[in-house]
Amino acid sequence: MKNLLKVTVLVLALVLGNTVNAKDIEVKVKKEQLVVSLENTQEGSSLILTDMSGEVLFKDTLMESSYKKALDLHSIPKGTYFLNFEKDDSIVTTVISKDNDGVTVNKASSKIFFKPFYKTLEDKVMVSFTNPGYENATFRVYDVDGNLMTTSTNNDLVVKKTFDFSEVPAGKYMIALTVGDRTITKTITLG
Repeated sequence: MKNLLKVTVLVLALVLGNTVNAKDIEVKVKKEQLVVSLENTQEGSSLILTDMSGEVLFKDTLMESSYKKALDLHSIPKGTYFLNFEKDDSIVTTVISKDNDGVTVNKASSKIFFKPFYKTLEDKVMVSFTNPGYENATFRVYDVDGNLMTTSTNNDLVVKKTFDFSEVPAGKYMIALTVGDRTITKTITLG
């Protein structure tokens, strides 16, 4: 069992290493411009700048493997902003602050969120999620009418959950994963 755990952690480390490489995203400040450089991007990835309330100030869909953009922040008010680089399997959030001294990138507050992986096998849906912060990860399953069917919370490094739909009618169901202030949903159709 310990060997299986070691192999799982090794595989996880390799996957994480391939998912987001620190060299793939670079955020710098030049005066009141935010210069974002991305390498090895996936087609369809997104770069999104939001304010504290979640209002989108800038959004761009990436269609090339490398990307460079300068965002002029001189007209935005003082405050905290979030630059999200979203790929198929992860979201990297960089925290940006603007105050009387100008714009700064707070790399210590930046974090990565790994999206869950779903696999459907007959009437079962298996979900796995990498949780490097060991945060509470709560799954909620809803039926088509929005009724909560089940909930499960776990804070392991690798969260695995199997939902058995064999006793419920065929149709659409939504699985929501909440970690911290972020919620990711997935709609599945069974039967």
